[in-house]
Amino acid sequence: MSLIKNYKVVIAVVLPILILVLFRSFGTNHFKSDAKKWAEPSAMRSNIITIEKTGTLSGEKLFLNLDDGGSGINGITRDELNIPSDSILCKKYLNIIRNHDGPVLLFSTETAVSARIWMILSQMGYKNIYILTNDADNEVFKSKFRPDTLIRPEH
Repeated sequence: MSLIKNYKVVIAVVLPILILVLFRSFGTNHFKSDAKKWAEPSAMRSNIITIEKTGTLSGEKLFLNLDDGGSGINGITRDELNIPSDSILCKKYLNIIRNHDGPVLLFSTETAVSARIWMILSQMGYKNIYILTNDADNEVFKSKFRPDTLIRPEH
C-alpha cells in the first residue's frame, strides 16, 4: 500500500498511456504489419483471376468496377457495383465488402488501380478479394527484346 502512495504520480501518468497503447493496438482501423504475407499472392499471381476462371470461385460474386465512368466489365452480364477508386475507403463501401459472403472481384481498365485497391483492402484484413482482368498475361512482355545496334563512333 505504501508503494502505491509513493509512486501514485508515476502510476497516474503511465497507466493512461498504457491503456491508450493497448486500445490503439487492438483497434480495427489500422493496417496489419506482415508485408511478406501480402506480397506473396502478388508474386504467385494467386490474387489475379480472368473472366473465364470466375466460374471456379464458390459463392456469390461481388463485381466492383473501380473506374470513375463505370465503363463496365467486358464479358460480364451480372450486376456490378460502380465505386470510384478514390472513394473505396468510405465506410458505406467497406461495409458492403465486409458483409458480402463470397469473392469480391475488383476491376479497372488500369490493372494498377485494381492492384493498389487489392493491397489496401488485403492489408486492412479483408479476405477473398481478387483482381479481375481481361488479359491472363498482363505482366508478360508482348514484344521480343532487341538491344540497340547503333555503332558509336570512336573519338
